This record gives sequence, C-alpha cells and structure tokens, in this order.
Amino acid sequence: MEKLLLNYKSLSKYYLIVLIAISFFQNINSQQKSYSSTDIILALNKLKVLGSVLYIAAHPDDENTAVLTYMSQGKLARTAYLSLTRGDGGQNLLGNEKGDLLGVIRTQELLSARRIDGAEQFFTRAIDFGYSKSAGETLRNWDRELLLRDVVKVIREFRPDIILTRFSKTQGGHGQHLTSAILAEEGFYAAADPNKFPEQLKTLGTWQTKRLYWNTFRPTSKALAVDIGEFNPIVGKSYNEISAESRSMHKSQGFGVSPSRGSQLVQFDYFAGDSAKTDLFDDIDISWNRVKGGKEIDSELDRLINKYDEHNPSKLIPDLVRIYKMIDSIEDEYWASVKKKEIAELVKMCSGVWMESIAWEPEVSLGEEIDVRSMIVSRSEIPITVNKISTTLSSSPHVVNKKLELNKRFTDKQTIKIPDDYKYTQPFWLREAHDGKIFTINNPNYIGLAENNHDIHTTFVLNIEGQSFTYEVPTVYKWTDAVKGEQIRPFIVRPDLSISIDQPTYVFPNGTTHEIKVNLVSKIDSAEGKIMLDLPEGWKAEPKNYEFQISDKGDQRSFVFSVSPNKNAKSAEVKVKAEMFGKSYTNELVEIEYSHVPLQTVLKPVTADLIKLNIEIEPKKIGYIMGSGDDIPLSLTQLGYDLDLLTDEDLDKKDLTQYDVIICGIRAFNTRKELGRQQKRLIEFMENGGTWIVQHNTRFGIQVDQIGPYPFNATGSDRIAEETAKIDILVPDHQIFNYPNKITSDDFNNWVQERGLYFAESWQGKLYPLLAGSDEGEPSKLGGLLYTNYGKGAFIFTAYSWFRQLPAGVPGAYRLFANMISAKGKK
Repeated sequence: MEKLLLNYKSLSKYYLIVLIAISFFQNINSQQKSYSSTDIILALNKLKVLGSVLYIAAHPDDENTAVLTYMSQGKLARTAYLSLTRGDGGQNLLGNEKGDLLGVIRTQELLSARRIDGAEQFFTRAIDFGYSKSAGETLRNWDRELLLRDVVKVIREFRPDIILTRFSKTQGGHGQHLTSAILAEEGFYAAADPNKFPEQLKTLGTWQTKRLYWNTFRPTSKALAVDIGEFNPIVGKSYNEISAESRSMHKSQGFGVSPSRGSQLVQFDYFAGDSAKTDLFDDIDISWNRVKGGKEIDSELDRLINKYDEHNPSKLIPDLVRIYKMIDSIEDEYWASVKKKEIAELVKMCSGVWMESIAWEPEVSLGEEIDVRSMIVSRSEIPITVNKISTTLSSSPHVVNKKLELNKRFTDKQTIKIPDDYKYTQPFWLREAHDGKIFTINNPNYIGLAENNHDIHTTFVLNIEGQSFTYEVPTVYKWTDAVKGEQIRPFIVRPDLSISIDQPTYVFPNGTTHEIKVNLVSKIDSAEGKIMLDLPEGWKAEPKNYEFQISDKGDQRSFVFSVSPNKNAKSAEVKVKAEMFGKSYTNELVEIEYSHVPLQTVLKPVTADLIKLNIEIEPKKIGYIMGSGDDIPLSLTQLGYDLDLLTDEDLDKKDLTQYDVIICGIRAFNTRKELGRQQKRLIEFMENGGTWIVQHNTRFGIQVDQIGPYPFNATGSDRIAEETAKIDILVPDHQIFNYPNKITSDDFNNWVQERGLYFAESWQGKLYPLLAGSDEGEPSKLGGLLYTNYGKGAFIFTAYSWFRQLPAGVPGAYRLFANMISAKGKK
C-alpha cells in the first residue's frame, strides 16, 4: 500500500482548503439538518473507514444510486459521483425549462439525491448537447483534453481507491455514455502521471487509483457481485430502498421508482488496474492501519463506539476532541483533513448545537445594507463558548466570548453592506457565455464543484473542551407559510431591474411586422429610467425607446415595440437594455421553484432571435393538445394561425369540427391520462375531413395501446442524433413537400441538436413513410414521418424534433410544418 499513499507534507495548505470546501459545499442551500442517534452511530462507524470510491458517468440519472448508497452507507467509504454534464440537453417533464435552466434543475436533483444516498457530487465543464450515438461524434463536440483535465483534477483531489463506471467504452448506447468510460480510463492513468497537467501539481499531488471496474449490465463469468438488497438494521432500510428514494429525485426526467426488497445483485467487471477476486476492496486497507500513527486512533475509536449512549451523545465529546487532536500526528494530511472534518461535524451532532444565519429580506441590491441575525443554541450540558461570530461583508467579527446556557438561544445581529462591484448571485458555470459544448469557468477553484460556494454566510468560532471549532452557516431568508409552516430560500444579491421578453424567437414571414412585448419588474422603490431594443442593421423599432417610472418595489410595467425588417435585413438577434441611475441592465431574474429542490435564481441575458422567413401559409384553425410542454403553439401563432389549447373538457365536449387541424404535443399520450379514451373523437374528426398530427411519445407512461386509426409502433427507440444527417424525401410529389411551400434538401439545413427521436419502428401498409435518414454508418430510418388518408382527412405521425427546431427559428422546419398543417388529406 505504500506506493498508493501520497506524502502530502510538501503540499501547500491551499490544497487542504480546497478539499474541505469541496466536501462542505454539497448542502449549500439546505437548512442545517437535525441529527438522530442513528445518524450519530453511522457517523461514528464511518470514522473508522479510510477508503473512497468514485463513480463516473455522463449525465444526471446515469448513476447507480444503489451502488452509491451501498458504498456510502454500507461500506462507509467516502463516495462520490462525477457526472460529465449537468443534463442540459435533456427534456423536462415538469415544466418549460430547457438548456441552461434545465441543467440548473438537474444539478439540484443530483444534490437532492446525494443528500439521501450519502455520496458527494462533482461535474466537469461538459455541456450535454443532446443524444449522440458514438463517442466519435461526442468528442467532435467536446474538448477531449480539457475534459480529461477536469476528470484528473477530481481524481487527484478525491483520491479514490476504486473508480467505477456506469458504461464501458463500447457498451452504453449514447455516445456521451461511452465517452464517460473512455475519459474514466484515461483519467485513471493520467492522474498518476506527473507529466499530465503539471499545473495541477502546484496544489495537488498525483494519485494512482488501485482499480477501475465497470458496473456492468452484461456481466462476464468473472464479474464480482454485490448484494445491494442487504438490509441495514441501523437505518431500518435496505440499500435498495434508500436508493429508490435517491433515484426518485430525478423528477424532471420522470425517473421515480418504487423500492424493491430482498436480495438484489449488481455486477462489476474488470476495466483497468489491479484485479479483485472476491470483493472490490481486495488488497485495499481501508482501516486506520493504512496511515502511520493510525493504529492507536483506531483503538480509541473502538472504545468510543463501545461507550456510546444514544440517550446522551454529548458524553462522547471529550473523547472526540481528544481524538481530533491525535489526528494531527498522522503523516497523511489528506485523511487527517477528511477525518477532522468528520469529527467536527460529530461534535456538532452530539452537542445538539443549532446555528442559523437569517437575512431580513430574501434579496438585496448592490450598495445596499441589510441586517443579518445569527442564532446559536446548545442543547446539551457540554460546556460551549462562542468566541467569535462573523458574517460575510460585516465591518468586523463580533468577539463574543460567551458561554452558552443549556437550551438558551444566543443571538447576534450584524449589518452587512454589499459592495457596488459585488457579483450578482448566479450559478458559477453560467456567469460567462458558452458555446453550447463547454462551459466557460474562469476561476479554476470552481472546476469540479457541483454548485456555488455560499458567498454570504456566518462563521461561528466555538471553544469546546479547549479546542477551537469553526462552522460556516449559509445566510438564508426564512418565513412562515400559513399552510406549509417554516420555509427557507437562498439569500441572493440581484440587480435592481429584471427584464423579460415574451418570446425567445420572433418569426417575420415575408417581411411582416411584429409587436415585441418587453416586461420590466423593479426590485426597488422609485425606479426610473429608459428601456430600449438593441437591434441589428436592417431592423427598426417604433418607438426607439420608452421612459419608465415605477414607484413601488415589485411592480411591473410592459412596453410594446413594433419591429420590422427592411428588404436587406437578415435573421439576427435582438437584445433588450434598460438604463437607470447611470447603470445598464440586460438580464431577467429567473426563479426556478419545484418542491423537490431548493429554489434557484438564474440571471438570463434578455435576447430573442429575429427570423426573417420566406414562407407561405394557408389559413387554418388549429387545436393543440399540450403534452409535457413545448413552445410550438407560440411558434405557430406567430405565423398567423388561429390556435386554441385544448383541455380535457374540450376534447370531451367541444365541437371539434370547427378546427382544420388538431396537433398532439410531444409526449401527449404519456402525460394526458384521458387522451387514450378521447382519441375516438379525434378519429371521428379525421373521418369528417380534419388533419390529426401526432408527435413523438416514449414507452414510459403510455396511456393507450394504439395511437391513431391504424396500428404502428409509436414508442420506438430509433432516432437520428446528428443534426446534419442527410434526409431523403421519399415521395417528392407528395403534397406535404409541395404545398404551400416547395420543400427541398435545403430545408434541412441549420437544424439544431438532432433530427428526431422515438421514431416509429414498424407500421401497417396503410401508413407510409415520407422521409428517410440516418446517422453516419447506420441503416436508413423511415419512421420519422408517417402519413395516411383516413375518411375525408389525414393522419400524420412525426418524430422529427419540431419542439426544438421551431423555437430555434429554423426556417426549413417552419416551412415543412406549415405544409403538414395543409395536408388536407390529399396524396
């Protein structure tokens, strides 16, 4: 084992600060947890384990939460999940957030899952750009060397004894999945190589992980098996039960699961490094014997655990403090820092100390002063003295030297002033613009982290049994809801104005004029200034600007600009800017609030795409059946279509003959429980001459055995992931390709993220395909656009990604969709 242990004496103290920060900031937005005796005994047992496991995959929800739970709460190893991406390219079953905003949600879902399964969370700078079928395609989009640097940094900081992957280099389907295994293997070797990324060695050391294994779904005869169904009587649950709770945090992906009980094996196949025979930790000493001077500490911990009194945990504190001091003598600074942090937390747990830092308001402006109230209460008889209390940005720490009385609150108030040049609250990976493939992160200390350090917090310096302990508590806003009781949200620094624009894309068919509505919310009283559009050459707005006055904080004003292109204008981007008191404002303050994650605030630049579009449309009245959420209805109304969103009551009772076309949004048959029954009326609608267009669904939560008038597989898994894949028009003289717009291969240029997904894989003869295409090296896929006449009308199934293309303003997608609307049931 000596060759696996790194002598950290030569490393700077900066490394230890980074290490502690990475572990500490996992629960940035959560209130302090109350701990039970069960939590304490688990933490005591974990003190005896000096082993670590790093799990690597590509996306939120790729991780095997059962394995993370088993390693963290069963083996009691320090456990973490490294996700290459934040899941920005996925779909959202909960709301309309996409892209960067969805990545914020899925980041928080991972952190919520980790709070359940007990693991830590890391990320690289990779952006999920959507589905890819090969590692080659993925690595053409990502900077391979940069991401390898990120992976190596996490390995060198975390120092795993074992690395586990969810996928292999050849098995995993998604190209980003395969890439995660490729980078895991390269990182396994590169982290131990002093010639790789030597700039990291200024603060970190090289690290050789013992072994790399694949958490396989296709085990070989030599695979190692682990029973993650094992019951833990201390927790009162099996690891699989805990895992189900963790997995169910991935709600935006619809990954809620029910727990299974009883024995369940997961398998691990050899990937690299030393092989194991019976257990993943074979030949890895994860006891205190792995560090010089650790044997005596291990014995002391045994005595400590044996004398634990669940009715009075504070009796352990003198011994915990003594062991805390003993750890200073060991020669492995990495494990010394990890275990001292664990003991510091145990001291807090056993003493029942509660600390909080509360701001009077949920948000604050630059240059503003605000009071922060700090409170601490000790709920045990152990003597505790508060030496200092200091809140970020306060003028100076309060030297208190106050001995706490049993169960008596001690409060402190400090006034903080936010500097004029302070950074607004923003997820660190979104502070700079990015190219859609790699996040721009200028501060190297943030690389690998899951979320921001809590910039504003209160530090409590306590003296317990003669030892100084320092605890940081994030400053939050707290209030009481009449129904939910105590509620907590992050305390943020925000701009004085929040600007929003009604639509992300404005389509100008044949040079028409659009009204662009801009909304302005004041975050202060007595706001006044000017708001305008920053338009590119060839575009004009009437009026050029508006002056505004808003008297009360929280009030909103709306302003309408009439925008039009001249004959030389080209598609471009419009920016919105407000000026007030000598400052410029260009962002919308977006609040993301779901019950399973902490409230998130994101500053989003206020822009919209102006698409000058050459298109013909035939006036039609459209009924739209929303599924899991998309912006297609908005896109269609911009073209001039008369569109209604249809409720379940409408589908049951409304006269559908008033519509020319009815369109099902994405995943409508997954999310609308009554739609399977209601499609009888939709089939009658077609018989009477209507056109019914159905977009893709998935096999999860499908509400009906058959969609449409004729059988076809509506829940296939085929897709065309390459947005530049060649698309062939199979029936060139079909009306869909000729009226009212002539469709050519040029209409498939400049598509975004993908061509389509969840293609039909089989169908009966009355349905026939109109388009074909495939990713490179694959057979042609025909199930993306199926058509049939039915009665006097027509049925169209389409799995092409209109929900991405229309909001992105792709001209050819608009033209082809307009033609589908005008299908009229004719060949």
